[in-house]
Amino acid sequence: MKLRIISDLHIDINKNHLEFFSWADKDILTLIAGDIAGDLKIAAPFVREHFNNAILIGGNHIVYNNERKSIQRLHMDYRAEFPLATSISYLENDYKEIGDTVFIGATLWTDYAFRGTVKENMEHATSMNDFWWGNFESSGKNIPLHPQHCFNMFNESLIFIKTTYDKFDRIGKKIVLIVHHGISPTTIVKKYKNAIMNASFISDLEDYITQNLPNVALIIHGHVHDRFQYKIGNIPVICNPCGYIERGEDKNIPAWDKDFFVEI
Repeated sequence: MKLRIISDLHIDINKNHLEFFSWADKDILTLIAGDIAGDLKIAAPFVREHFNNAILIGGNHIVYNNERKSIQRLHMDYRAEFPLATSISYLENDYKEIGDTVFIGATLWTDYAFRGTVKENMEHATSMNDFWWGNFESSGKNIPLHPQHCFNMFNESLIFIKTTYDKFDRIGKKIVLIVHHGISPTTIVKKYKNAIMNASFISDLEDYITQNLPNVALIIHGHVHDRFQYKIGNIPVICNPCGYIERGEDKNIPAWDKDFFVEI
């Protein structure tokens, strides 16, 4: 199976550079590892215009919507827009079977455990725009999104991923994992090596993955806005984000490849 892998298009931020976004073959299965845009009204028509066959996840930027909907409501809206039964599907703690391959998708926030303490890292995280824009539904009311919510959602996603992996690994299915946030310190570039916010962008899941998900065929993530190909154990991992063209991130080396393909 041929897959196109992309993420972090940020077409709302990159609205003056839409010439970057064109694909010759709309039928190749495209995996979009989050952050298409901050508003479904922008993301949905863009996806439909450019792809006939796609699997996408939300990423943290789905909370950047002017209606200030809760993250739970946003996931419901995306699922309604891109159901599992159609050729373009949205996954959040969900999976889609295509032939002998199972695609498991989740935003998979972070565990805030990378260096420092979880408490300290959550305190640093509160300065992020995610927690100014984002909302969370609790007891029927919208309250501001907080790192503790993201920590809880991370753990819910990890449980879902493990349970689904076990279900399909035991019957010999090929498994592809699509998440948004980073999963390895490998993706921290030199200029951010000592940044206090690193725990908000990545979790160190290398040991967890090698011990609990050893037969995953491929892992895809985004979020870090630098391109990476590496391995966790024997599992290939690909991060191919566009980033903020407006801020010159398209000049990253190695640069984003809008037609990055793999065969599984």
